[in-house]
Amino acid sequence: MTLPAVTFSDDQAEAHDRVADLLRGAGVDIDEGTTLPAGRGSGVLAVIGKAGSGKTMLLAELTKALAEAGVETVSGDWEGKRSAQRRTLAILAPTNKAASVLRHRGVPA
Repeated sequence: MTLPAVTFSDDQAEAHDRVADLLRGAGVDIDEGTTLPAGRGSGVLAVIGKAGSGKTMLLAELTKALAEAGVETVSGDWEGKRSAQRRTLAILAPTNKAASVLRHRGVPA
C-alpha cells in the first residue's frame, strides 16, 4: 500500500527547510538521504505553533526522513557506546499525552 505524499502548508515547508538546513550543518542531509561525519555546526531550533497547526505531522515526516538517511532512533535513556559513524536520534515528549499523539503518528516517543 502506497501512502499519498504529504503536502506541507507554507509555514510547515519553511519550518521543514530550516530544520533540514540545521541538520545539514550537523552532517545529515535529509533531502539527499545521506549522512556524513558529524559537522562542527550546532544549533537549537524550536518548532512552535497553535494546536492543530501541523507540528506533529512535520515531526513525523522529519523522523521518517532521518530514518531513511540512516539515522537510528533510540530511546531517551539509551546509553550505548558512541561511534563516530553512527548517527542517532531520540524523540522526547514533555507529557504522556504528547507522547501518545506522537506515537499515533508513527513517531517513536
